[in-house]
Amino acid sequence: MPSSFTALQIGLTGLRAHRRAMEVTGHNVANAATEGYSRQEVLLEPLIQTNMTMEAGTAGLGVRIRDVRRVRDRFIDAILRGEQSRKTALESEKVVLDHLQVVVGEPSGSSIQSALNDFWASWHDLASEPHLVSARATVMERGKNLVSLFKSLGAQMDSMAHDIEVDIKATVARVNYLSREIAKTTLEIQRALARHEPLGDLLDKRDLMLDEITALTGATVTLKDAESLRVTVGGLPLVDGQVVYELEVAFTNSGTEFRWRPLSSPSGQYETVTAMGGKLGGLKTARDETVYGFKAQIEGLFKDFVDQVNRQHAQGYHLYSTTGEPVPDPNDPANWFFSVGDPADYLDSVEVNPSIATDPGYIRASSVAGDPLNGRNALAVGDLIEGANNPSNVPTFNERWQSEVGTLGVRAQKVQSGITTQELLVKELANRKDSISGVSTDEEMANLIRFQHAYDACARVITVADEMLDTIINRMGITGR
Repeated sequence: MPSSFTALQIGLTGLRAHRRAMEVTGHNVANAATEGYSRQEVLLEPLIQTNMTMEAGTAGLGVRIRDVRRVRDRFIDAILRGEQSRKTALESEKVVLDHLQVVVGEPSGSSIQSALNDFWASWHDLASEPHLVSARATVMERGKNLVSLFKSLGAQMDSMAHDIEVDIKATVARVNYLSREIAKTTLEIQRALARHEPLGDLLDKRDLMLDEITALTGATVTLKDAESLRVTVGGLPLVDGQVVYELEVAFTNSGTEFRWRPLSSPSGQYETVTAMGGKLGGLKTARDETVYGFKAQIEGLFKDFVDQVNRQHAQGYHLYSTTGEPVPDPNDPANWFFSVGDPADYLDSVEVNPSIATDPGYIRASSVAGDPLNGRNALAVGDLIEGANNPSNVPTFNERWQSEVGTLGVRAQKVQSGITTQELLVKELANRKDSISGVSTDEEMANLIRFQHAYDACARVITVADEMLDTIINRMGITGR
């Protein structure tokens, strides 16, 4: 049954509990601006005395701290990580698309479309005055300029792809580092749990890394409790408790390949991550589809352009041809306006035929051998570029180029629209998360005052109990001494 000293014990439990509550409140206020910090709250419960008969009555023995709980909503966390991952992927694509549009430089006076128009106009000028060396030199120079622009565009796209590859490698290294740190922090959490130490700050540290790794990879986080953690990407684990699996990246002819190697796998064997999201997924799309996809389209357009110009050019005769000269062979590269080197790198290998670059008189402007005043073949090349003889449903080279540039612009707008939508979603979810986990200094100050008053009241209980005991011990039983 309760003794005369029970009141002292009750007051003491209250002092300890509310002192701890004030410490937690102070910790919240101190970390109000700390990134990733989640508000903590003290959960109190009464100490109830048991094993007492009803006659004797029951009484409480004070209060104790049941737990210091970290205020966090796992559902909001999971949704926010998914939306943040999609936003990061789109942002990675947008950076590349914006740069690529600057590189293309349409519309401007020094763009490829402008160079195509100038090249076409120079052939028509040559058709009017085929005997003039200056007209031939203009065709040659404008052909060089057009080739230079395509070559420069190809080189810039290759440079962009290389920069993306460097970023991908650095991001993969960051993901592997985070995986190791998450596993290490999970071990610290398990040890703290075994020692009954506070877990809130360690859990915040791990969640901050989980937020980053999901933004980088689009990974899925499975949490059963503080000790059970699994991070997977494309169904393959990166972190499984304290076990870490690292990613590798390879750049193949088929595109960017993320490789996952099991712990028991022999050297050289791996599995391919097919569903990479987040920043890595965005960079993969930017490299394989945006940059190299656009380059492939431009190479195809330029190849058709070069092939058709060469085919038509080879049907004519140059300034030094003689009457009765045999019909030129259109398959002979010596008769082409453009020479082609390595077909594997088409944009970088095309140049104006060296014989024409040395002497523009070798431009085959005439349709008749030995007639320097005939410019019909030059007119045919100009009409070919302009598309004057094309069927109505066949686009000209200019139209095809505008279509490719327009497609690039539409894709950029689509990505920007997606980013705007994701920003709204992420902002809304982040606000909801902050309303749950964030620290409100006003609320914490109110709690601090409440706990302080409770602490003062508990101290008063001890003072009263001390006075009661003083009366019993020092003042009772004096009569009759």
